[in-house]
Amino acid sequence: MKTLPITLHNPRILLIGGGKVATHKANILVKNQIEFLAISKEFISEFPVCKTIKVDFDKKHIQDFQIIIDATGSKGVAEILDSVPKTFLLNRVDNPKDSDFFFNSLIVKDDLKISISTSGKSPKLGQIIRDDIEKNLPVNIGALLNDFGKSRENGEINISEIEKRSKALFGKVFLIGAGTGDPELLTIKAYKTIQKMDTIFFDHLISDEILEIIPQTVKIVSVGKQKGSHSKKQVEINKLMLDEVREGKKVGRLKAGDPYIFGRGGEEFLYLVENGVSVEVISGISSAISNGIPPTFRGLSSSFTVVSAHLKGNSLNLEWIPFLKMENHTLIVLMGLSRVSEIFNESTKQNISLKTQVLIISNISRKNEKRISTTLENIIIDSKKADRPAIMIFGRVVKLESQINKLG
Repeated sequence: MKTLPITLHNPRILLIGGGKVATHKANILVKNQIEFLAISKEFISEFPVCKTIKVDFDKKHIQDFQIIIDATGSKGVAEILDSVPKTFLLNRVDNPKDSDFFFNSLIVKDDLKISISTSGKSPKLGQIIRDDIEKNLPVNIGALLNDFGKSRENGEINISEIEKRSKALFGKVFLIGAGTGDPELLTIKAYKTIQKMDTIFFDHLISDEILEIIPQTVKIVSVGKQKGSHSKKQVEINKLMLDEVREGKKVGRLKAGDPYIFGRGGEEFLYLVENGVSVEVISGISSAISNGIPPTFRGLSSSFTVVSAHLKGNSLNLEWIPFLKMENHTLIVLMGLSRVSEIFNESTKQNISLKTQVLIISNISRKNEKRISTTLENIIIDSKKADRPAIMIFGRVVKLESQINKLG
């Protein structure tokens, strides 16, 4: 079927019918702020507020309407319409064969209208496609279109500027928590998002198994910040993401664990938002809670704290040492393996018991995971057996490690 989608400016429309089918069409017209006249001897209560005439339809009502919609299914109405000279476009609802045009599934965002047509074959499919497109349209696309319209009215048409701003509108950054390394521990949302990206920036802690699930069509860029080796500064990473998203790309930022737990996700979020970028944060499983040890096991621990021994500018954080004096408390230390000597020295200064139990876990959830049970007294020697990345768990819950291993 050969069809030509067109837009009519201020069309004069007559809708015949007042039942459920007519009400559906009337609602579409009302939603799109289209003026029309509805004619029927009776209208159901759900019929929207509009111009109506309560009489039986007659050919005298055709007048000079450009579009007539027959939503009656009446053979008598059809005969009347067929008996007059064809000076209008006719739509017979649910009868595409005898119609001059079809109702398309329409998306309206201010002055932007997107029409989806299935040539009358499956309106429902058109609606499903419409809803999916509408869901992914930028919320402020109408405002941008108004800006372009004002510029055009003033004779200011800058194609490169229009292209730049339009592309940026469709770009988006996703801060994706990649968990501890096992792809099966990714959230469903994280996995689906990864599959739809144009570009992905990833940290050095992202496992090879997770990198392997990235489609080959995706541009991947390593921006890992690794101690002791050359890496990109945070300002560089921010700028790289901004450049990509301004090209209209869907950008994924893969971060180990959860983006907001010692992962600079908050800094990146603020930078991007302040530069007008749409950002979505997808949580991930942190090694602080996904390590096989219950941090709040009843009778052993009633609370837990997650800290980092390593802060901005390679500075040392030991303000958490007093927490080790709490008997029913679990302390989980991230990024502390290289600071074990300082942790030990400060703990002894503060009279922390050398019998305090410690569990060091390297490469959590990965094939080369390694677990070392020790005490504060032996932490310096035993930590040398551990690989990076690693976390340290302090507290009475560590005694569960041997039982968990036996049962696991």
